[in-house]
Amino acid sequence: ETKFKSYLNEMTYLLKEYRRVIQLVRPIASNLLKPHIDNLEFELRPGMVTLTWTSMNIDVFIENAWDTLMGLEQLVIAVNDIMESRIDGNHKLVSKTLLVDLPDESVVVTLDDFVDFQERHVRDMTAFLMSKSLEVESAVDDMLGVVVGFPLDAHVRGVSESEIIKVKAHYNWSMYQALLNSTKRS
Repeated sequence: ETKFKSYLNEMTYLLKEYRRVIQLVRPIASNLLKPHIDNLEFELRPGMVTLTWTSMNIDVFIENAWDTLMGLEQLVIAVNDIMESRIDGNHKLVSKTLLVDLPDESVVVTLDDFVDFQERHVRDMTAFLMSKSLEVESAVDDMLGVVVGFPLDAHVRGVSESEIIKVKAHYNWSMYQALLNSTKRS
């Protein structure tokens, strides 16, 4: 009786953790991480189909399910971390960048000085925006590398090229929107 109760408690907790990890997946990454979620569900399938309460390999099933779930959680955390700190953070910086720097109202500036000052500022901001764009591109490539490089069961199809293209297009559009917002604010 105690063994069966412990199995029930362990599997109930496993399913709660499964739901928690699935809820951590951000919407933009849901299709990208679908093969990894399918991989976890492939590991859970014997518990739904072949195992019974009297099966001898319930402990092995639970251990494999936990290992796969913890691996998926680490992947989701890594992907979310890259998205939040390296991609979204840079988009916010780009969006807040002012492309024009007007002098203080109390300072009188000649037209030539104003033009020189603005040209220097635009050069500086261009370099800054280029560096942020390259950082975002590098972060997206790193995120995709982490997702594609994550090991999957041979029965599960990997990440499709079309999903990779969609994610790159999404972040390309996000960078465009951040630059547009910067231009409008300027």
